[in-house]
Amino acid sequence: MFKLFNTLTRKEEEFRPIKDKKVGIYVCGPTVYGPDHIGHARTWIFFDWLRRFLLSKKYKVNFVQNITDVGHLLEDAETGEDKIEKEAKEKGKTPKEIANYFEEAYFTDLKKLNILKPDESPRATDHIKEIIDFIIVLIDKGYAYEKDGNVYFEVKKFPAYGKLSNRTVDELLAGARVKKDPLKKNPADFALWLKADESHLQKWPSPWGEGYPGWHIECSVMAAKYLGQPFDIHGSAIEHVFPHHENEIAQSAAFADKPLAKYFLHSGMLLIDGEKMSKSKGNYLTIKDILEKHDPDTVKIAFMVTGWRKPFNWEESAISEANKIREKLVRAKEEAQPIKTGFPTEIENALNNDFSVPQALAVILKNLIKLSRDDFKYIEDVFGLNLRSDFKLTEKSY
Repeated sequence: MFKLFNTLTRKEEEFRPIKDKKVGIYVCGPTVYGPDHIGHARTWIFFDWLRRFLLSKKYKVNFVQNITDVGHLLEDAETGEDKIEKEAKEKGKTPKEIANYFEEAYFTDLKKLNILKPDESPRATDHIKEIIDFIIVLIDKGYAYEKDGNVYFEVKKFPAYGKLSNRTVDELLAGARVKKDPLKKNPADFALWLKADESHLQKWPSPWGEGYPGWHIECSVMAAKYLGQPFDIHGSAIEHVFPHHENEIAQSAAFADKPLAKYFLHSGMLLIDGEKMSKSKGNYLTIKDILEKHDPDTVKIAFMVTGWRKPFNWEESAISEANKIREKLVRAKEEAQPIKTGFPTEIENALNNDFSVPQALAVILKNLIKLSRDDFKYIEDVFGLNLRSDFKLTEKSY
C-alpha cells in the first residue's frame, strides 16, 4: 500500500488515483524572471522522484509543470510591479525576451539535474483567452466582481476557504503581507484580473478593459486544461500553501463545482546555514552556482537524507557527507554482480511509507555490498542518479 501525506486532510492517505493506473500531476513551475535557486531544485527533485517511482510501479503519468511568464508580482503581492516586467525594464529588454531566456535556463537546469522533462510545460501568456473565459464564468456564478477594470474573487462566497491552510480568513490575513486595496469588498479577496496602466508592457483586451491575469488564476486554468478536474496530485513547496494553492482551490471549485485535486503535496522549506535564503543576506544560491561545484548526484543524495516534508538545511557538512555517500555508491556499483536480490522490494516498501527516502537510503547503505547490478539500475532509475566515477570538483565547496 502506497501512502502519502495529504496537506488538504493533514494525514497520510493511501494513494488511489482517480483513474486506475493513470496519474495526473501538476507542479507549480518557475516564474521566468531570474535564475532558479536551490530551493526550487529541492522541490523539483522530489516530484521527479515521485514521478519516477510511479512509473516504476507501471502507472501512466501525465506530468504538467507550468511556466509563469506574466502576473507574478513582487513579494507575491496583489498589487505592484510584475517581476518579469521589472527585470525587462532594468535590462532594457522586452518581457518576452526575459521570459524566453530564463525559460531556456530552467530547462537547462532540469537536464543537468537529470530531472525528467514535463509532459506539458504550458505558458500563462498562451492561455489568456481561457483565463478570461474562466473569469467570466466566476462572475456569472456570483463568485467574482469587477471594480474599475479589476476583477476579484469574493472569498466569503466560498465557505471552505482556509481548509488547506487550516486557518480562518482572519488568521490568514494576520500572517500575510496583504496591502490595503480600496477596490476590494474584503481584504481577503484576491485578484483574478488586473487593470494595466499605460506603463505596463504586457496587457490584453478583456471585457473589463486592458489588463493581465492574476498569478493564481493561471495555474487553475492550465491544470484543468491539461489534466481535467479533479486531477490526482497538485504539488509545490510549502510556501505555496497560502495564498497560491488556497486561492487555486477556491476559484477552481467555484468554477467547476468539483475539487481541484485529490492530493496536495508540499515539500519542506530549504534553509542556508539555518537561515531563510535571501539575496539581501547574500546567501542566495542558484542551481547553476551549485552545479559548478557539485555533482548532481551529490545534490540529490544530500536531499535524500531528510524527509521530503521537513525543512532541509543546506550546509557544508551536509554536502560533504553526501559526497562521501556518493563515492561509496559509485564503488559499490562498480563491484556489483549480475545476481538477483530482493532489495528493490525493500526500497519500494520504504517509499510506500509516505515516500520515506531517508528510510530507502538506509536500506541501500545497510546492504551496499550485497546490491546487484539490477539493484543499482533500479536505484538510478527511481532517484534519477547517474553514479559514475569521472566527476571531479573544480573548486572547494563554499
